[in-house]
Amino acid sequence: MKLTSEQRDQVADDAATRYRAGETWAKIAERYGLTSTYVRRLTVARHDISFRRWGQQPLADIDEVVRRREDGQTLNQIAEKLGCSRQAIRTALETAQRAPETRYPRLSQRRAPTEDEINDIQRLYEVCPQAPRNREGSRAVRGPEGRLLAEACRTVVDDGVPMQTLSVALGRGATWTHWLLNIHDLRPEPDPVRTTARRTRRPNEPEFSDSAV
Repeated sequence: MKLTSEQRDQVADDAATRYRAGETWAKIAERYGLTSTYVRRLTVARHDISFRRWGQQPLADIDEVVRRREDGQTLNQIAEKLGCSRQAIRTALETAQRAPETRYPRLSQRRAPTEDEINDIQRLYEVCPQAPRNREGSRAVRGPEGRLLAEACRTVVDDGVPMQTLSVALGRGATWTHWLLNIHDLRPEPDPVRTTARRTRRPNEPEFSDSAV
């Protein structure tokens, strides 16, 4: 796959973030169908990367992370302030024996997206190429640019914004975020739902008592 200069920059930006969060070059490269050597070369040419020893994970100050989270800061805001990855923030919170940051936030934790989050996602959408045979302004979101867009949406969803709320805030249809995340295999798994329905059918009883007409 031949990448444009802009695409190479985007892959390098994403790879730098993921490598600092603890992912391997091979795992990062797999997302784009590229070799780990090529992704590493793209990244180190554009970012100051400190290579970690095998198994070494980046850390964040747990007390500082907890304090900022209790002050109402989002995971992204904390990561930006502390100069580390979002995954490092999540790990610090879970290490502090706080409730794990679930994929589908509970109702009490849900919120609307911030203006900065909406602007960042809109900017990533505009970077996507024009979709062929579509109305002007529509973007093709199945390539590497769309992957970065989907990951940005997933980050906001993980931080407490329902997918439908995000879609509407972006001026899209109610299921747009679901659709985008599903394309890139990033849609969160919902919590299992237990049912209280009881089966009243007796053993060996047909599922439908009425005869087909």
